[in-house]
Amino acid sequence: MINLQRGIFFNLIGFLGVLFLISSPSLAKAQNDADTSQLKISKTIIPIAFYLPETSFAFGGTGILSLRSNMAIEGERPSQVLLGAVYSLKNQLLLISTFEIYQKQREVRYRGELGYFIYFYNFFGLGADSSINDLEVYDVTFPRIDMNYSRKVYKEISVGAGFKYDRFNITRIDDDGLLNTTRPIGYNGGTKFNLQTVLFYDTRDNLNSSKNGLYVELTYQRSLEFLLASFNSQKLDIDLRYFKEFKKEWVMAHQFWLATSTAGTPFFDQANISTAVRSRGFDDRRFINRHMASVQSELRFPLFWRIKGTAFYSYTAIPDNLFRPFANDEKFTYGAGLRILLNKRDRTFFRIDVAKGEEKINFYLTANEAF
Repeated sequence: MINLQRGIFFNLIGFLGVLFLISSPSLAKAQNDADTSQLKISKTIIPIAFYLPETSFAFGGTGILSLRSNMAIEGERPSQVLLGAVYSLKNQLLLISTFEIYQKQREVRYRGELGYFIYFYNFFGLGADSSINDLEVYDVTFPRIDMNYSRKVYKEISVGAGFKYDRFNITRIDDDGLLNTTRPIGYNGGTKFNLQTVLFYDTRDNLNSSKNGLYVELTYQRSLEFLLASFNSQKLDIDLRYFKEFKKEWVMAHQFWLATSTAGTPFFDQANISTAVRSRGFDDRRFINRHMASVQSELRFPLFWRIKGTAFYSYTAIPDNLFRPFANDEKFTYGAGLRILLNKRDRTFFRIDVAKGEEKINFYLTANEAF
């Protein structure tokens, strides 16, 4: 959830707190299944502490709930809810809940995100040729509601619909910064209210850290101007993931992602890298563009005790024209990381990644695998 970049160092207290949770008897209490009349709930708690120049010190925590019906088939993949809260000494606040709930042996899926953010974002300009020297940091406050319902229609193929709402209130920009001088669509904020339709195929064996399986998802979004939307836009995302365990606990993981949007899409809703889950190695939102495609691969392997390792790379194309994908600069990153297993049954991990792009080294501290 938290992308630790731009000169960040790990806060020793937060890191030792995680190790304490793993090694102490309280971990067992946090991970024991708590029976209710209809559900078995396993819990994992990860403390968060970090420092960024923009935030000063920040602290909070992430809780992961894995939910199983008492009638679930042995080995059935659980539903999951992630709850997170972070507060910084500069009065920045992130409250977030993401969920993926299954019913009827995965016949039905509810997925979404609820959040409220008082935060900041980077803006370097638009396109592949944006410069790191043009960095502007702007402040923003917004609520988020993202809801999606889907149902299986044939074997492992599901279709669904939902909506995504952000009331993006930009509270501070630099008078002589890029946002004010270039004025991209959405530079003064606005409301995003998009209808979502989704088609996906899913044979993954685990949500947190898949060893085997295939996942393919196509998501189409269209703004609803007749309701609340401030913009006239359409978006298409394709997400393809493949996992293969070729030796016990040795896994190759691959992801292909493509995003494209129409000319009316606000800059804050366009495709972007880097994030904690995609093209790790660049600063947050280092590149923003209407069209973007990336490929990333990981080798995941055991080390010792609860510790696992990973090595990864990514390739990203940022074209001006979707049908000329290699006309602009291509971006490469690579890195390595450690995973600390917190919950064996649900394969819940604490993740530490170090990744390098063409400009600098970046660090990531969060929960579970990137994809």
